[in-house]
Amino acid sequence: PCPLANLAAIRRISMETVTPVGLGRTIDAPWQIQDLLREDAIDVIRPSISRCGIARIRRMAVIAEVHYIAAAPYHDGGPVATAAALHLAASLPNFYIQQVPFPEAEEDRRMRAEIAGASLEAVREGFFALPTGAGLGITVNEKALEKYRGGEA
Repeated sequence: PCPLANLAAIRRISMETVTPVGLGRTIDAPWQIQDLLREDAIDVIRPSISRCGIARIRRMAVIAEVHYIAAAPYHDGGPVATAAALHLAASLPNFYIQQVPFPEAEEDRRMRAEIAGASLEAVREGFFALPTGAGLGITVNEKALEKYRGGEA
């Protein structure tokens, strides 16, 4: 609703609404989260997985946890990032909810399934299963990745 640099405005918005305020998609550093928490301006931190990565978001979540603030990482990437997001979510004690992009177009859903397997982004009773293989728990189909990277569909 306003720039993150305007902490007073964010705090005022937070105080005047009953809807939890979640911010952080554009935050790059843990100290920026500290400023928002110190001002009691947010209810949920929303750092971007593609912007901050797993390790930095974990540091931000630790800082937020001390303030009893939940973490809901922002994710708008592909299926490999979904696997990373799910593992990150499972590792955060103050985890709240995970956003996962669901493309409207059938060809986009097919591409995601080809790259990382259809079961990765399958929702069962409102939940995702945590991938259990080595690393991020998925096997990337390199041929599909190359196919879609090259613009073929």
